Amino acid sequence: MEYVFDVFFDECFNKMERCGLMSRAGRRDIISHLNSVISGCIQGRQTASTQLAVGLAVTSAIDYHNRMKGDNYQVCLMGKYHNVLYIALRITWDWGLEDSAIVRNLLDEIFRCEKTFERLFLGALFGCNAPHFIAGWKSDFNDQDENLRAVVFFLHHSAKARAVYPTYSYAYQCLRQTKFIDVPIESCGKASPLRVALQASAPDIVLILLRHGANPCPDDGGASPVLSLLEKLADCENHCYPFQLVSCLKLLLRTIVMVELPYKPHVYAVRKEMFDSKYTALLEDGLLPPDQVYGIPSLKHMSRCTIRESLRENFQLPGSIVKLPLPRKLQKYIDLLD
Repeated sequence: MEYVFDVFFDECFNKMERCGLMSRAGRRDIISHLNSVISGCIQGRQTASTQLAVGLAVTSAIDYHNRMKGDNYQVCLMGKYHNVLYIALRITWDWGLEDSAIVRNLLDEIFRCEKTFERLFLGALFGCNAPHFIAGWKSDFNDQDENLRAVVFFLHHSAKARAVYPTYSYAYQCLRQTKFIDVPIESCGKASPLRVALQASAPDIVLILLRHGANPCPDDGGASPVLSLLEKLADCENHCYPFQLVSCLKLLLRTIVMVELPYKPHVYAVRKEMFDSKYTALLEDGLLPPDQVYGIPSLKHMSRCTIRESLRENFQLPGSIVKLPLPRKLQKYIDLLD
């Protein structure tokens, strides 16, 4: 069966112009043909399972990309030779491939060439038409909802495979291993997906990213996400706070123990006074819990943050929360759902 898929990619791509997969229609045409080949392999061989056939198809696409890159001194030729990976990405999602090792190999190949996963994340963050204006290409998914569900699918597999990628750390001033969910988006100022979702005031996407282990304080060189939200809310006139912004803030506050006061290196008393002068209205209106700024947070909240951080570091969010020996209500609390 491996031979069938190898021949498919060799024959299709030899006859195709280099820009043949630049358009979404061109990619969908190849995806449709490949789906037919996969279906034929499944029906033609009694022993061939769906997962086996799909896994071989995706692996064959990765191998084709590597062969073409190897013939060019390990430099990706881009064009159709790179977009074959997005054919495989769509096939992986369409058939619900369960082999996390193969999915990780595919994500690894994409990152080696692009150093980002923006073609997967942008459509989920802004809708499937936005990537065309931001990065010059059209999403392979039908709508934002489908793209978001695909992101969750790849988040699940990347966590299961414990996938990490070298990205620049502003805290350490060097390359550090970063989880798939936190890899910066190049066309959005190299901000993490969570920061982009917060800037777009999209609480539903913020919740999905936080539940799946996004770092609430991403090391992407930007200001503290909490302080950025407070800055926006403080600029609202007459205490008229946008619901979306407030929702994003409340979600983010569920994942951090304390709000660190800015204005370093001033002493604490000076920093507190400066913070009060700017954000008193937010404290008085109940948008910012005083115990997360000046006091001592509740033991319940501190426990949630500690448990989530431990699970996040071990690629266990959110799936392993239900395995904790706790009542369902507490499990939902830890999972940011209550």
